[in-house]
Amino acid sequence: MKDVHLVRYFSSLVTISDGRVVRVTTPTISHCPLAGFLYKGLKRSSDMPLSSLKEEIGKVVEGKIERFGFCSKKRVLWDEEVSVPYGASEIMAYGLRNNAIDSSVIVCDGAGTVVVPIPQVVQGIGARMHSVLRTSAIPEVVNKLRLFGCHVIHNDASIDQRDGVAEAAKKGYKNIAVTINAYKGESLKSVRELERRLGVSVTILVICTTDIGSERINEIGKYADMVWACRSREVRNILCVKAIEILSDASPVYILTRKGKALVRGYSPNIFRMRKKAETRGVA
Repeated sequence: MKDVHLVRYFSSLVTISDGRVVRVTTPTISHCPLAGFLYKGLKRSSDMPLSSLKEEIGKVVEGKIERFGFCSKKRVLWDEEVSVPYGASEIMAYGLRNNAIDSSVIVCDGAGTVVVPIPQVVQGIGARMHSVLRTSAIPEVVNKLRLFGCHVIHNDASIDQRDGVAEAAKKGYKNIAVTINAYKGESLKSVRELERRLGVSVTILVICTTDIGSERINEIGKYADMVWACRSREVRNILCVKAIEILSDASPVYILTRKGKALVRGYSPNIFRMRKKAETRGVA
């Protein structure tokens, strides 16, 4: 059976199998400032017909497959550069380097939920990452992660961030950061309950908030430490007033708690090493 990966980018669902894009759904948004910054082909997306926009979204993902092995056995998993100024992987990698956290629970295409204690691997995974909703196990990716000292939670590449936090605690990590995909719907409350039961500190970073509803936003406001506004007007309206600090203006990141603030304390993107050049087929 071929591997199948379902990711979400620019609000489109993109299906990848056997190292190629096989389907792209119609996006629900017409412009994303971050995508326009990273990819020249999406810079003027709001002026494009939907058919052209879908094609360009597919090209971005194909570029990641070609250049970085996204969703394939050639996956690049080590990176030391900043790709997105205020990206979740950049902030977690910074936190690991500065001992604000000792592990990150993240999702990797080809492996599912993983516990990663290495900042360069957090960045290697996250710099290439789109919102992964489903993935298949790729033995070469799993083996490479394990060689780097990471912990792959499920052999079938299942995505379960709560299980990842439990495994991180079992391995002895005490200060854990975890990304939760808002669109995917995993329970933030259950992670907080697990945190209390296991006696560890968990910093919850909520990503991929485009198109989520008010009930989900309220849950995020109650349990998250940081949240990326993405293209959600509702997130901006509801959570902006709860933020104790805001990173970035174009695509806001809301710091909701002191724990979130501690993670980003002193953080500043290294603009001299950033990938600034936007390319049609993607750079990050």
